[in-house]
Amino acid sequence: MSNAQTSAKQKAQRAPLEFMVDEKYGSAEKIMALPPAGLVRILQDPDGSVYAKAKACMRLAVVGDGSAVEALAALLGDPQLSAYARFGLEPMRDPSADDALRAALDKVKGIQLVGVINSIGFRKDKQALVRLQRLQHDPDTAVARAADAALAQIRPPL
Repeated sequence: MSNAQTSAKQKAQRAPLEFMVDEKYGSAEKIMALPPAGLVRILQDPDGSVYAKAKACMRLAVVGDGSAVEALAALLGDPQLSAYARFGLEPMRDPSADDALRAALDKVKGIQLVGVINSIGFRKDKQALVRLQRLQHDPDTAVARAADAALAQIRPPL
């Protein structure tokens, strides 16, 4: 690889995400202009890049509805996309977003579980109280602390 090629590659790696281009879906601007159904298709595309899926999740936080919940929920266990999926679910008014986050409590572990718990706390999902109380005793101290924090967000102040 020549010095010019190496330099161009290094610049591309340092470029802000908004200036990146996905080979299949195009620029961030193009992805963000898609309707919710198009964004969901990106999330469900097994050949879709992490970049395109992350951008789709970000846009679904603004325009998403119940039709996107299943596709976002499928990413909650993904180490690279879990935070983006939660970002897409958190502002949704559709109650199925709460259902998806509660269901993920049994499916994800470690840092993804901590994130799901944080999202449940952010959404103040009272239906998750009993499950969060159980997680306060989890052997993973990060999970137990997240459960404590989520419970504090959900419960009314004394």
